[in-house]
Amino acid sequence: MGDQLIEFLRTKREQASSPDIDWQAKKDSWIRSVESLYGLIEQMLSDSSEDVRVRRFDVEATEEFIGTYNLPALELRIGNERVEFRPKGVTVIGAAGRVDLRGERDTVTLIKDKPDQDSEWSVILQRIPQVKRVKLDRESLRYALERVMMPLP
Repeated sequence: MGDQLIEFLRTKREQASSPDIDWQAKKDSWIRSVESLYGLIEQMLSDSSEDVRVRRFDVEATEEFIGTYNLPALELRIGNERVEFRPKGVTVIGAAGRVDLRGERDTVTLIKDKPDQDSEWSVILQRIPQVKRVKLDRESLRYALERVMMPLP
């Protein structure tokens, strides 16, 4: 019985094709995707330049296979409140990357739909009972900001 198990596992391992991944290229593409996301957000907020102060800064990330590296984060200051877009990683299940929007009230997840730099980003609206997401646009950004910021009086 033990021999059959070992043989089965050995066969499965040999059948598994593990294509070589260029982790450096994946990391570089990820950083460009995050920068592109921030450019899109800044473009959406361009009409609100008097109401929103925008700042980019570097954060450090550590991921399996990639190691430790720096990538940008984005901070928005609106009145007395501050929210941050913080990259979580490129090696996530079910997406080609993840950025969390964090505020005083909550956190909203943004995911990159496909690995290529020009693919779209989505906002996770709900995780349970099943994941619901919408394309990142002005309306979904407003929703995400409302969810993470303190409610209006």
